[in-house]
Amino acid sequence: MPALKSVTRSTLREIQRVLPRQRAYTQDIKRVLNDKVQKAQKNFLDNFEKHPVTMEIAAGASATNISGTLGGIGNLFSYIGFSAGSQPLAALRPLLAEYEIRYHHTKNKTIINITVPVAAAIFKVTPLPWASGRSWVKGIETGISGLGRYLYQDSANSRSGSAVQAKGRLRGSKFNNTSYLSSLLNNYYKEIRKIEKETLT
Repeated sequence: MPALKSVTRSTLREIQRVLPRQRAYTQDIKRVLNDKVQKAQKNFLDNFEKHPVTMEIAAGASATNISGTLGGIGNLFSYIGFSAGSQPLAALRPLLAEYEIRYHHTKNKTIINITVPVAAAIFKVTPLPWASGRSWVKGIETGISGLGRYLYQDSANSRSGSAVQAKGRLRGSKFNNTSYLSSLLNNYYKEIRKIEKETLT
């Protein structure tokens, strides 16, 4: 019995000696992984902010159509019908910045699972002003009808203050569907999946 107690105390001392090192090692790895995710996130957010669609909408009702979606006529802010003074990107930006890293420990390694925003959540916070069941972000890529009757001019009856819908057709041109968040997200997901595949021993 005394020998057993001696071994138990010795083992306990060894555990007390090793555990702090293991915790420090784990924390270091988590810090490195978090840095990698933040780097991928920053790259994604920078590309989002530099995208012509984002820049055009952020510029408001007096912007020029730098995205080319309207063939140079007016701008997306007034075409989509955002209210004057509103900030359509306000709900989107914090969502895009969200991420979570979870660790699943097995006997031989730790599996990493990283959660970032998905399209469904993005569509939910970006409703069209005149059709809450549809997303303007999705519309940028799939099309938003009405360009033929879009009249870009100051008007007190306009939601944005700078565009109205004409009674008759003004032109035969159509909305130019443009790659937007789907491609940015795909590149982001690829970076995140690459980080996820890294294992901790």
